[in-house]
Amino acid sequence: MRIYKIVPPCSKYCPADFLSIAEELDPVIAGAEYFCLKKHDLSTTVGVIKGEIFGLPHDIMVKRFNYKGLLNFLFKKIFGSRARRLWYINMKLYERGLPVAVPFAYLEPSFRRKNSFYLSSFIENSDNLGNIYKRGLFIEHGKIALILGQAIAQWHAAGAVHGDLKWSNILLQKNGHDWRFFFVDLDQAVFFGAINMRGVLKDLVRFYRYGLELGAEDWVDLEFLPAYMSSLPKGIQGTLDLAFIKERARKDREKKGRRTL
Repeated sequence: MRIYKIVPPCSKYCPADFLSIAEELDPVIAGAEYFCLKKHDLSTTVGVIKGEIFGLPHDIMVKRFNYKGLLNFLFKKIFGSRARRLWYINMKLYERGLPVAVPFAYLEPSFRRKNSFYLSSFIENSDNLGNIYKRGLFIEHGKIALILGQAIAQWHAAGAVHGDLKWSNILLQKNGHDWRFFFVDLDQAVFFGAINMRGVLKDLVRFYRYGLELGAEDWVDLEFLPAYMSSLPKGIQGTLDLAFIKERARKDREKKGRRTL
């Protein structure tokens, strides 16, 4: 088993006995007292662990990559797990000041504990953009467009590509008048160090397609895209073909069966 911590900033988030506690993650996840399940499928289990079990004043987000058989386990032992890859990409993004949850640690699988884990901070006072829209809470849509357009433009200008930029992977955190966006579920993310136009197009097509599925096409067209474009470096603005992005998003939606959320 290998576990890596960030120092700093992990030292101010994780207690001294974090390593020993982390070994007991599976029993914690199996119970309901300290664990709130967010998502579960064959590959992953995602949820929030109450910080009090670690002696912490804040909660911890955990993503468990589930054991899927001996061959998959041996592959992870030889080449490294998805948890390790997720930790490294989050570290790169976090160190460059991009809006991601604080990475805490990852645990590789062992012969005693065959699951691997990625742990990070839990973004409190937040909900994902898709939920906000579907629940009718998309009230200050002009402010949302401005802040989100700036956040995604900064993300792309720094050389980051999300890889799956649907609205459910974008969290809006509200603390009074202070609004911040965070990007989550970064398993497909890549950091290039300089703007990557192919990746930018992929992100924007995914974002636009999700807007179509939500019935939010007008907001994306009239408010988000102008805010995003105006926040990009001047030399990049003229290289983006918005007509191509929209058409590609529509074709992708048709291919997927015109899903409506």
